[in-house]
Amino acid sequence: MELIIPSRDYYVSYLKAIHEYNLHGVRTGSFLGMESWNFYELVENYRTGKNMPDNFICRTVLWLVDNGEFIGEIMIRHGLDTALKRIGGHIGYAVKYSHWNKGYGTLMLSMALTFAGENFDFQRVLVTCNDDNYGSARVIEKNGGVLQDKVINVINGKERLTRRYWIEL
Repeated sequence: MELIIPSRDYYVSYLKAIHEYNLHGVRTGSFLGMESWNFYELVENYRTGKNMPDNFICRTVLWLVDNGEFIGEIMIRHGLDTALKRIGGHIGYAVKYSHWNKGYGTLMLSMALTFAGENFDFQRVLVTCNDDNYGSARVIEKNGGVLQDKVINVINGKERLTRRYWIEL
């Protein structure tokens, strides 16, 4: 089991994960969803900020893989703006639907926290989730997340209560 920069070796498995989310109507998280080979250029642009809009917060995308299979995606944002302080935070993640409730989210976040501590100048990171996403809340809490508060955000015209956690690195 390893956390890697996205690789073509796992691309077909990645597309299957996107299909599983669509099939099951998952809306609590998402993958980048890029279904083209330009995906790798986009991932690099995300990391470097190249060809991105002004005020774009760079982010590193990593995949959890095992035995030739894509398990999950995690994104580490290199900083926070006003919007990310309310929803999104430093780290966002999604686990393949067929791998939910098997500990992969907890493992992936743990590995990403180590990566963030080794590669960025963070003392702590903000991680958020929907208030009713109990699985994600457990993942964050198992990784040392301390609930700061709950805030109301308006997404697509609907109010959504968001939990905001801080994790010390």
